[in-house]
Amino acid sequence: VKSMLSTEPESIRVVTEFHGKTVRPLAFQRAGRRYDVEKVNLIYRKRNGARWLWCFAVSDNANAYLLIFNPDDLTWQLESVSREA
Repeated sequence: VKSMLSTEPESIRVVTEFHGKTVRPLAFQRAGRRYDVEKVNLIYRKRNGARWLWCFAVSDNANAYLLIFNPDDLTWQLESVSREA
């Protein structure tokens, strides 16, 4: 059972591995704390107007996160956090 902790999107800093055209989030910083990505569970794209955003469903040992990458301006947002109950 998952419970939603946060749904307000927020800008975050992400340690990212770029390999050719492949993007992989390794860790991110939120409110001064570092979260290491243990697993990338799903990667998909969604359209936002005329642009495409890359969505990464990732997890650490306690929570699941939805990270959104905008390749046009190289920014990241944390869209949601959920906790395994």
